[in-house]
Amino acid sequence: MTAVVPRMTRRIAFWLGEEGRHGSAPFPAGGGEADAPSLSGLVFLFLADDQRADGSAGWRRGRKVLREVEAKLAATPGITYQVRALPGRDGRALRKPRKAGRRSRWALRRPADGLDFSRALASSRAAIHRDVAALRMGGAIVTRPAMVCYAVAPPLADAITAEEYGRLASEALVTWVVPEGSAALMPPAFTASGAQVLTDHYAVGDEAAHLVRGGTRGC
Repeated sequence: MTAVVPRMTRRIAFWLGEEGRHGSAPFPAGGGEADAPSLSGLVFLFLADDQRADGSAGWRRGRKVLREVEAKLAATPGITYQVRALPGRDGRALRKPRKAGRRSRWALRRPADGLDFSRALASSRAAIHRDVAALRMGGAIVTRPAMVCYAVAPPLADAITAEEYGRLASEALVTWVVPEGSAALMPPAFTASGAQVLTDHYAVGDEAAHLVRGGTRGC
Protein backbone atom coordinates (compact mmCIF):
# COMPACT_ATOMS: atom_id res chain seq x y z
CA MET A 1 0.00 0.00 0.00
CA THR A 2 1.30 3.42 -0.91
CA ALA A 3 1.72 5.78 2.03
CA VAL A 4 -0.11 9.08 1.86
CA VAL A 5 2.37 11.92 2.31
CA PRO A 6 0.82 14.94 4.10
CA ARG A 7 0.65 18.17 2.13
CA MET A 8 3.05 19.94 4.52
CA THR A 9 5.51 17.06 4.12
CA ARG A 10 5.44 17.47 0.33
CA ARG A 11 6.10 21.19 0.64
CA ILE A 12 9.09 20.63 2.93
CA ALA A 13 10.44 17.94 0.60
CA PHE A 14 10.14 20.33 -2.35
CA TRP A 15 12.04 23.11 -0.53
CA LEU A 16 14.83 20.69 0.40
CA GLY A 17 15.15 19.34 -3.14
CA GLU A 18 13.66 15.95 -2.30
CA GLU A 19 10.45 16.22 -4.35
CA GLY A 20 10.28 13.68 -7.15
CA ARG A 21 12.94 11.32 -5.81
CA HIS A 22 11.64 7.79 -5.40
CA GLY A 23 11.96 6.41 -1.91
CA SER A 24 13.25 9.66 -0.43
CA ALA A 25 11.61 11.83 2.21
CA PRO A 26 13.02 14.12 4.92
CA PHE A 27 11.23 12.08 7.59
CA PRO A 28 9.00 8.96 7.65
CA ALA A 29 5.57 9.49 6.14
CA GLY A 30 2.37 8.47 7.82
CA GLY A 31 1.86 11.13 10.50
CA GLY A 32 -0.51 14.06 10.25
CA GLU A 33 0.56 17.63 9.50
CA ALA A 34 0.75 18.36 13.21
CA ASP A 35 3.49 15.69 13.46
CA ALA A 36 5.64 17.14 10.68
CA PRO A 37 8.90 18.73 11.85
CA SER A 38 9.27 22.46 11.35
CA LEU A 39 11.56 23.97 8.72
CA SER A 40 14.15 26.29 10.28
CA GLY A 41 16.83 28.55 8.86
CA LEU A 42 19.82 29.89 10.79
CA VAL A 43 21.08 33.34 9.81
CA PHE A 44 23.96 35.33 11.26
CA LEU A 45 23.91 39.11 10.91
CA PHE A 46 27.51 40.32 11.05
CA LEU A 47 28.54 43.97 11.34
CA ALA A 48 32.19 44.49 10.36
CA ASP A 49 33.19 48.00 11.48
CA ASP A 50 36.48 49.55 10.43
CA GLN A 51 36.68 51.59 13.67
CA ARG A 52 37.63 54.78 11.86
CA ALA A 53 36.86 58.13 13.47
CA ASP A 54 34.20 58.76 10.82
CA GLY A 55 32.90 55.18 10.94
CA SER A 56 29.87 55.84 13.13
CA ALA A 57 27.67 56.83 10.17
CA GLY A 58 28.66 53.66 8.32
CA TRP A 59 27.95 51.59 11.42
CA ARG A 60 24.47 53.09 11.78
CA ARG A 61 23.76 52.42 8.11
CA GLY A 62 25.02 48.84 8.44
CA ARG A 63 22.79 48.21 11.44
CA LYS A 64 19.79 49.58 9.55
CA VAL A 65 20.44 47.34 6.54
CA LEU A 66 20.86 44.21 8.67
CA ARG A 67 17.67 44.94 10.56
CA GLU A 68 15.86 45.30 7.23
CA VAL A 69 17.18 41.89 6.18
CA GLU A 70 15.88 40.40 9.41
CA ALA A 71 12.45 41.96 8.97
CA LYS A 72 12.16 40.52 5.46
CA LEU A 73 13.18 37.06 6.65
CA ALA A 74 10.67 37.22 9.49
CA ALA A 75 7.89 37.69 6.93
CA THR A 76 8.87 34.62 4.90
CA PRO A 77 6.08 32.01 4.92
CA GLY A 78 6.73 28.32 5.48
CA ILE A 79 10.07 28.67 7.29
CA THR A 80 11.16 30.07 10.65
CA TYR A 81 14.47 31.91 10.54
CA GLN A 82 16.54 31.97 13.72
CA VAL A 83 18.84 34.99 13.81
CA ARG A 84 22.04 35.68 15.71
CA ALA A 85 23.63 39.13 15.71
CA LEU A 86 27.42 39.32 15.79
CA PRO A 87 29.72 40.43 17.10
CA GLY A 88 28.87 41.44 20.66
CA ARG A 89 30.87 43.92 22.64
CA ASP A 90 33.60 41.35 23.19
CA GLY A 91 33.26 39.61 19.84
CA ARG A 92 31.81 36.41 21.25
CA ALA A 93 28.59 34.65 20.24
CA LEU A 94 26.38 35.12 23.27
CA ARG A 95 23.23 33.26 24.30
CA LYS A 96 21.05 31.53 21.76
CA PRO A 97 19.67 32.88 18.46
CA ARG A 98 16.21 34.41 18.40
CA LYS A 99 13.33 34.06 16.03
CA ALA A 100 13.66 36.67 13.26
CA GLY A 101 11.69 39.80 14.03
CA ARG A 102 12.07 39.57 17.79
CA ARG A 103 15.42 41.30 18.22
CA SER A 104 15.76 44.48 20.19
CA ARG A 105 17.11 47.56 18.46
CA TRP A 106 20.29 47.20 20.50
CA ALA A 107 20.99 43.64 19.36
CA LEU A 108 23.44 44.82 16.68
CA ARG A 109 26.13 46.60 18.63
CA ARG A 110 29.20 48.33 17.35
CA PRO A 111 32.20 46.03 17.84
CA ALA A 112 34.75 46.84 20.48
CA ASP A 113 37.94 48.59 19.39
CA GLY A 114 40.59 46.20 18.21
CA LEU A 115 38.19 43.32 17.48
CA ASP A 116 40.09 40.45 15.88
CA PHE A 117 38.14 39.65 12.70
CA SER A 118 39.62 36.16 12.35
CA ARG A 119 38.63 35.37 15.94
CA ALA A 120 35.12 36.63 15.28
CA LEU A 121 34.87 34.36 12.22
CA ALA A 122 36.03 31.37 14.27
CA SER A 123 33.46 32.07 16.99
CA SER A 124 30.77 32.39 14.32
CA ARG A 125 31.61 28.97 12.92
CA ALA A 126 31.54 27.43 16.38
CA ALA A 127 28.17 29.06 17.06
CA ILE A 128 26.80 27.66 13.77
CA HIS A 129 27.69 24.15 14.91
CA ARG A 130 26.03 24.65 18.31
CA ASP A 131 22.92 26.29 16.92
CA VAL A 132 22.36 23.72 14.16
CA ALA A 133 22.77 20.87 16.66
CA ALA A 134 20.32 22.50 19.09
CA LEU A 135 17.69 23.07 16.40
CA ARG A 136 17.98 19.49 15.18
CA MET A 137 17.69 18.15 18.71
CA GLY A 138 14.45 20.13 18.94
CA GLY A 139 13.11 18.22 15.93
CA ALA A 140 13.54 20.90 13.27
CA ILE A 141 14.72 20.38 9.70
CA VAL A 142 17.57 22.88 9.37
CA THR A 143 18.50 24.39 6.02
CA ARG A 144 21.97 25.57 5.09
CA PRO A 145 23.12 28.32 7.51
CA ALA A 146 23.65 31.80 6.11
CA MET A 147 25.58 34.91 7.04
CA VAL A 148 24.87 38.46 5.90
CA CYS A 149 27.85 40.69 6.61
CA TYR A 150 27.75 44.47 6.28
CA ALA A 151 31.33 45.70 5.93
CA VAL A 152 31.75 49.42 6.61
CA ALA A 153 35.10 48.93 4.83
CA PRO A 154 36.48 45.72 3.28
CA PRO A 155 38.29 43.72 5.99
CA LEU A 156 41.95 42.84 5.56
CA ALA A 157 42.53 39.30 4.35
CA ASP A 158 45.70 38.21 6.12
CA ALA A 159 46.59 34.51 6.01
CA ILE A 160 44.87 33.60 9.30
CA THR A 161 41.71 35.55 8.48
CA ALA A 162 41.52 34.10 4.98
CA GLU A 163 41.85 30.57 6.40
CA GLU A 164 39.11 31.13 8.99
CA TYR A 165 36.84 32.69 6.38
CA GLY A 166 37.37 29.75 4.03
CA ARG A 167 36.23 27.36 6.75
CA LEU A 168 33.16 29.43 7.47
CA ALA A 169 32.23 29.84 3.79
CA SER A 170 32.39 26.08 3.30
CA GLU A 171 29.60 25.68 5.85
CA ALA A 172 27.42 28.74 5.32
CA LEU A 173 26.03 30.87 2.51
CA VAL A 174 27.79 34.25 2.75
CA THR A 175 26.44 37.56 1.44
CA TRP A 176 28.47 40.76 1.78
CA VAL A 177 27.00 44.26 1.68
CA VAL A 178 29.52 47.06 1.17
CA PRO A 179 29.20 50.81 0.58
CA GLU A 180 29.28 52.10 -2.97
CA GLY A 181 32.80 52.16 -4.30
CA SER A 182 34.06 49.41 -1.99
CA ALA A 183 32.97 46.34 -3.94
CA ALA A 184 36.06 46.44 -6.17
CA LEU A 185 38.25 46.57 -3.05
CA MET A 186 36.97 43.31 -1.56
CA PRO A 187 39.87 40.85 -1.24
CA PRO A 188 39.44 37.78 -3.48
CA ALA A 189 39.61 35.57 -0.39
CA PHE A 190 36.22 36.95 0.70
CA THR A 191 34.51 36.54 -2.65
CA ALA A 192 35.40 32.88 -3.13
CA SER A 193 33.15 29.90 -2.35
CA GLY A 194 30.16 31.46 -4.07
CA ALA A 195 29.90 34.49 -1.79
CA GLN A 196 27.79 37.35 -3.15
CA VAL A 197 28.92 40.99 -2.84
CA LEU A 198 26.15 43.59 -2.95
CA THR A 199 26.69 47.34 -3.22
CA ASP A 200 24.66 49.24 -0.66
CA HIS A 201 21.56 50.92 -2.10
CA TYR A 202 18.04 51.77 -0.96
CA ALA A 203 16.65 48.25 -1.52
CA VAL A 204 19.73 46.21 -0.60
CA GLY A 205 17.95 44.72 2.42
CA ASP A 206 15.36 43.16 0.09
CA GLU A 207 18.09 41.89 -2.24
CA ALA A 208 20.13 40.32 0.56
CA ALA A 209 17.05 38.65 2.07
CA HIS A 210 16.15 37.28 -1.36
CA LEU A 211 19.61 35.71 -1.69
CA VAL A 212 19.34 34.17 1.77
CA ARG A 213 15.92 32.69 1.05
CA GLY A 214 17.03 31.28 -2.30
CA GLY A 215 20.32 29.90 -1.00
CA THR A 216 18.91 28.28 2.13
CA ARG A 217 15.74 26.84 0.64
CA GLY A 218 17.47 25.64 -2.48
CA CYS A 219 19.95 23.32 -0.79
